[in-house]
Amino acid sequence: MAADFKSHVLLRDEKGLFGIPFKRLLLAGVGGGMTYTIFNLAVPGWSIPVAVITALLMVILTGLRGGIPLWSRLIYRLRGSLLLIAAKYPRSPIGQLTEMLDMPVALMRLDGARVFVPPTPNMDVDLREWITFAHAQETDGLVFVDAPLKEALHE
Repeated sequence: MAADFKSHVLLRDEKGLFGIPFKRLLLAGVGGGMTYTIFNLAVPGWSIPVAVITALLMVILTGLRGGIPLWSRLIYRLRGSLLLIAAKYPRSPIGQLTEMLDMPVALMRLDGARVFVPPTPNMDVDLREWITFAHAQETDGLVFVDAPLKEALHE
């Protein structure tokens, strides 16, 4: 028997329409309404179709997968593709574009000697017991200690 765990236990399930949360529907409606208003001033005949298309695109592009919206994933994919092409062909127009946009092409070249270097032998780290903090601050995080119960009693 297996148990299903939610990854976002502090995030409450919201009700909406057809599985789309109400916040996304509201955002799409407001975006479509603003598009209708702007296009109605400039091109009245096209205002309704453009507003409907904008609202549908906003619903689609704000869909989450793994906590990241689709529009953000598409931007990351475009950026990564540009960097990969620029790393392979640095004198191409895309290479010049990434240079003009100050994109760090050097990050795309992974050096195995630097990434997979073993730790220095004089490091004495005991990984037997560890503490994580529920509310991590800037100085907190994953901390390795000898006796977590003693440290928790002194606080």
